[in-house]
Amino acid sequence: MSTSLTETLTAPQTECDGVIAWLEAFEELLRAEEFSRLSELFLTDSHWRDMGAFTWDLGNVSGLAKIERLIRASAPESRAHQFGLAPGRTAPTRVTRGGEEVIEAYIVFRTATGYADGVVRLVATENGLKARLLLTRLEGIVGAEPKRPEGAGFDRASGRNFVEIRAERARYEDRDPEVIIVGGGHHGLFAAVALQDLGVDVLVVDRFPRAGDSWRTRYSSLALHNETEMVHFPGMPFPKSYPEYLSKDLLADWIEIYVKAMQLNYWSSTELVSGEYDDLEGRWTTVLRSADGTERTMRPRHVVMATGGVGGRPDRPNLPGMASFAGDVLHTKEFSTGRDYAGKRVLVVGVGTSGHDTARELYLNGASVTMLQRNPVTVVDLKTTNLVYSPAFFDGTPTEVADLMSMAGWVYPLLKENLRKLGQMCTDADQPMLDKLEAAGLRIRYPENGFLWQVFESFAGYYFNVGASDLIIAGEIKVIQTEDVTTFVHEGLEMKDGSVLAFDVAILATGYQNQRVETETLFGRDVADRVGDIGGFDEVGELRNTYKPTAQPGLWFLSSGIASGRQLAPSMAAMIKGALAGHVTENRFGYIAQHGGTQF
Repeated sequence: MSTSLTETLTAPQTECDGVIAWLEAFEELLRAEEFSRLSELFLTDSHWRDMGAFTWDLGNVSGLAKIERLIRASAPESRAHQFGLAPGRTAPTRVTRGGEEVIEAYIVFRTATGYADGVVRLVATENGLKARLLLTRLEGIVGAEPKRPEGAGFDRASGRNFVEIRAERARYEDRDPEVIIVGGGHHGLFAAVALQDLGVDVLVVDRFPRAGDSWRTRYSSLALHNETEMVHFPGMPFPKSYPEYLSKDLLADWIEIYVKAMQLNYWSSTELVSGEYDDLEGRWTTVLRSADGTERTMRPRHVVMATGGVGGRPDRPNLPGMASFAGDVLHTKEFSTGRDYAGKRVLVVGVGTSGHDTARELYLNGASVTMLQRNPVTVVDLKTTNLVYSPAFFDGTPTEVADLMSMAGWVYPLLKENLRKLGQMCTDADQPMLDKLEAAGLRIRYPENGFLWQVFESFAGYYFNVGASDLIIAGEIKVIQTEDVTTFVHEGLEMKDGSVLAFDVAILATGYQNQRVETETLFGRDVADRVGDIGGFDEVGELRNTYKPTAQPGLWFLSSGIASGRQLAPSMAAMIKGALAGHVTENRFGYIAQHGGTQF
């Protein structure tokens, strides 16, 4: 490495020249393994998020000492080289991030086995440009470059056309898939497309009869809470004719279209019954069951569980006296339309998103609705929520660039502080509404780190107001508290003052169990205990066991929102492809925590 590094980086130059000089110096440092000189390129309080490129793991570390430890461990194997500016991306630009002026640049590079990209944010110091933040993401594997299938859509030798050939391949009569994805919602499809692009033989199985039914079968007024510009599908963005917020039926139909357009191997009406891992062979023995009861045993190398969210198992709490209640009791997963309850007295148990949405749907269809609140709830007006999302998703910036900016911002300390500030800004904007809700009897939670932090941490206990809050304030939807209730009785609820509130129906808006429960059912307690819970923040500031290696080799889990799935699927797919190709000879679960340290 040149001894004139400081001189080189402090010389007058354009933003572009400065970034190129920094990348050249970083590459030379890695090649020479002069890791003790990282302080010449990184600030003491800098951050690094690696998405498989160096580590075959997903995580972020903060502080120069941790960055140096992780680079020392991973750089000799990764052999990152050919660093440069990303072609077709915005040139290095001075911008303000987190109140600090930085030079932000989109970069690409190669590793020993793959292709990678990322973002670097550099700060001008008296000793030259130094990195405040580095994002490195594995996006492809050498030898597995995405390409269009060969041929003219017709096989002259056999006389079969492309559709017939595709149908035969999807039947898997002559082979087993390399990867089985369980769950055909957006997460499963994003992963399937990313894997298929890398040449992986992947099969998606879904228990519903029709692609998109996981959304289609839910209550009729359900709509996404993120604007359409944020939830484009990889390779197939939504047309301009689609509304600002997608209804569940539009999304369901789009999922069905996407499966066909992306030529995915997709088995509907099929569920995973069990799976057992063979450590010696590095392969699963899985049993799949179709709707007619027939079973098929397959032996994939990897199983990807994409059954989170509405695909999870309903949590049905054993509430005092509920067995004595004479009315119907159902979970929101089984609720489809408020039209079935016109004129009925309905109790909605729970005040999270599904509770509020169900209550509103019922009220609009002529039901008398009361919500039973068990815990405080975070409420944010839908329009206010947009204050926390990057303007890049809405100002015409290409989605893939906006995604890179978002991924670079996912560094635990920065994310936590930014979401805290943005959350407070949203609370300030919504305070008049929140005061009225409290006056109407709804207990409000004010999360310390902001509402979006709560979303990522628990995916529960919040509501983005699309109308139910206005009905509560107006007294059209009533709210009662569990501390005022003694028990369920035959007629409804017995209150502590001795009165009885009569109901015809109780709908449980009580959420879903952690995927760990399903893991135990399908793969056994040993595997479930080894893996642990899914979701919430882990020790390296990522969503726990999500889109990254788990403690169980060959088992992956997907969860979170549509934008997150779009951003995380490519690096996970590249990690799986790397394992299939023999580039990764051991499970990399916990690699970043082990070699770089934790965020806590």
